[in-house]
Amino acid sequence: MGLGLPEIKIPEGYTLIVYGPAKLKVLEGVLRVFGAEFSDGQEFNVEPTRALPLYAHQNAVINVEYGSFTFHIGDTTPGEWYELAEKLASSNIRRVLVIGDVDSGKTSLVTLLVNVLANRGNKVAVIDADVGQKSIGPPGTIGLGVTEKSVYSLSSIPLYDAFFTGSNSPASVIHRSIVGAALLARKAEKLVDRLIIDSTGWVTEGEGRELKFFKTLITEPDLVVLVGAPSQLVQIERELEALVEIVRVPKPAFIASRDKQDRKEYRRYMYSRYFTGASVKSISLNNIRTAYSYFLSGRPLDSEETFKLQSILGVEVLYAEKADDYLGAIVGSSPIPQALDFAKNAFSVRHFRLLQGYELLHSVVGFMSKERYCEGIGIITGFNAREKRVSVLTPVERIDNRLWLIGSQKVNPLSFEEEAGLEKWSL
Repeated sequence: MGLGLPEIKIPEGYTLIVYGPAKLKVLEGVLRVFGAEFSDGQEFNVEPTRALPLYAHQNAVINVEYGSFTFHIGDTTPGEWYELAEKLASSNIRRVLVIGDVDSGKTSLVTLLVNVLANRGNKVAVIDADVGQKSIGPPGTIGLGVTEKSVYSLSSIPLYDAFFTGSNSPASVIHRSIVGAALLARKAEKLVDRLIIDSTGWVTEGEGRELKFFKTLITEPDLVVLVGAPSQLVQIERELEALVEIVRVPKPAFIASRDKQDRKEYRRYMYSRYFTGASVKSISLNNIRTAYSYFLSGRPLDSEETFKLQSILGVEVLYAEKADDYLGAIVGSSPIPQALDFAKNAFSVRHFRLLQGYELLHSVVGFMSKERYCEGIGIITGFNAREKRVSVLTPVERIDNRLWLIGSQKVNPLSFEEEAGLEKWSL
């Protein structure tokens, strides 16, 4: 592996695997990438920590502006993948769920299936259910993309809608992951000829097994594809084989494995790309409705109730609200711990959330509307308790009259590095 040269010749019958970040252009010949053919003038941008296999049907020449690469004899894409794609293209199978471990090539297989089906005249939807390693939509979401043409990367497919889970891992939000996949599958069914669901690589432990089991039940695929060796994914196969048709395909011979830091860097890249061109918008607390959070889910206390709470806490109360099971307040300083229990008893609630405002900073939020499950996401950049206003960095044009889904993930709005997140429902 080495630095890319200005021009590289790929002999007929060879594969050049390019490792991102990389940028290249086809100068001569025809290259096959995940079942689609690309010729003179085609440009590729390979994302960080990702790899792109370029198989030469005939002698080809490319220009690599930057990036690294390796040469391999033959086509590194398994023949079983092409056979599966042909089977789907000639069948009435409409929904396919792809399951595999991390670094198994799931997303590459999904890309190939999309290309073969699109080249046969199908309108294809992809649900990208991997909330951490996104191709379609920003991190923390389940993305729905729709295409009628071949692509070299799923990230090239236009985002149609998404569902914000509020976490870059499905572990603590399994129910949101299942519901999000179901809602997007229902929406996709009305739009396209074929639907392919790309799942997370969490296939072990009780919760991982349940996630795959319930996702299969809720999305009702006609076919489940297991990516891996015959000795792998047996726990998934034995659960599902009585319920749905299952096909096994192998992993590619060459896969760029990624460690935890690589995956974190990829999310930083995806956040950075998503927020390109975003702006900071300010909105009054009175115009915000929230989910995934106690905060801003109640009615504001009147002046008499606010005075009562302030007397109990012994500190200035800048804003307070109450719901059936919850009392919330924004205060100027911290009261003594015993005052919290007094307040809960006085207002007959089980949960009391006491904030000073900084707790919200850098939280990632999703915006839901009547028209779309996710209009986009934002990062809270400021909170003015006295003026009762919130500032958020987002590419979404309108953030009023939207339901704000408060995520547990925090991201620095300047560097887009992940920060220590929050516990679910801690706000």
